[in-house]
Amino acid sequence: MSFTGILLPQLRKDTYMNVNERMESWIASIGGISLFLGALTTTFIMSRFGRRKVNLLCTIIMVVGWLSIILAPDINTILFGRFTQGIALGISSLSASILIGEYCSPKYRGGFLTKVSLTISIGSLISHTLGSFLSWRSTAAICLGITFIDLILIYISPESPMFLATRGKYNECKKVFHWLRGLKENEELEAMMNAEISRKETAKPPKTKQFANKISDMIVTMKDPQFFKPLFVMLHLDIVNIWSGGMMMDVYANRIYQKLMGNDTDVASTIITVDCVKIVASLCAVFIHTKFKRRSMLILLVSLNVITYFLIAGSCFLMDKGVILFKNPLIGFLFVNFHAIISAVGAVPLANILAGEILPLRYKAIESMISILFLSVNVTIKMKTLPYLFSYIGLSGAYCFYGLILAYGMIVATVIMPETKGKSLQEIRIEPHIS
Repeated sequence: MSFTGILLPQLRKDTYMNVNERMESWIASIGGISLFLGALTTTFIMSRFGRRKVNLLCTIIMVVGWLSIILAPDINTILFGRFTQGIALGISSLSASILIGEYCSPKYRGGFLTKVSLTISIGSLISHTLGSFLSWRSTAAICLGITFIDLILIYISPESPMFLATRGKYNECKKVFHWLRGLKENEELEAMMNAEISRKETAKPPKTKQFANKISDMIVTMKDPQFFKPLFVMLHLDIVNIWSGGMMMDVYANRIYQKLMGNDTDVASTIITVDCVKIVASLCAVFIHTKFKRRSMLILLVSLNVITYFLIAGSCFLMDKGVILFKNPLIGFLFVNFHAIISAVGAVPLANILAGEILPLRYKAIESMISILFLSVNVTIKMKTLPYLFSYIGLSGAYCFYGLILAYGMIVATVIMPETKGKSLQEIRIEPHIS
């Protein structure tokens, strides 16, 4: 998404491409539409072929997307490239948190899942910095080179021990588990393998079912608290993630920064500064989410995010009404950076962490697919409507609206969500999500 932030300003100046506001909104939002297609594919191939092969597929698709953008002769090819990258994003948004959650010790899982947000922040900084000095095609070419490095790293990585256990490859499962975590967590390894052995022993042989029986089984599944309660929490964490504002600041930085700091603002320098701040914040998040409980941090940090939305909305409203007669670039700069810090420390990493923790293995594939569908709908709606909201109700109205949505998602998620810090995935799954 951060590449869009440097792509759109350059396309506006390109008379050959002839990009208008409607086309800009499509470039920004089309990845959200294709994101679901990637997730839909992932649920089937991840269960059948494993996490590692899914990540390899994701990276290959991303390569195709970058090549399409680099070689694009017209705007339609750029849209195809962004659409293709959305598919890859849908795959990785589902598989990455699951793989990290299965790789890591409960002691370090929060920190490693938080590093997903850190790497996103680093990627944003690289993309924005390159885009400030190079053309969008040259920036895309360098991003393609980084994607090839990702492909090599994924190729030499092992398969998830949990997936190996589901395939009955217990010796290989032990070998990978010990390689990843050492010999100190054999209790979790034994619990994981015993649970899988027990599941296979009690599983009934597959048989052909009538359509009515399949519908009946589906209804029973949907009534299972271990299905709908984690899913309900995850959907509201998706709301917290998307509506916290991080993605919005990446894509529409020009409009937001000029509104808050004035039309004379050096947007390129501000974007790079904010990206550096987000990296520092993401590093702090690794420590914070390793040490402190998830629910407490969700309440504290997302509440600060909501307050920041309302403060920015209030200041913009007063400026629009003439109560504040001048724009103070320093105050606007502080608002922008505080918003970036709170989003990078709170909503975004917590959503990634909990996505890898709260979904039970039995329903993980289908629940992950539903979650990504909901996520993609939110991304598309937000990115498609944002320029129109800015035009019709202003930044103050848009930020008030986003603050209310974010507050709703946080309240519902924290009321229902169990504490997961320091617990194995087995322990989290067998606990009731609401007593």
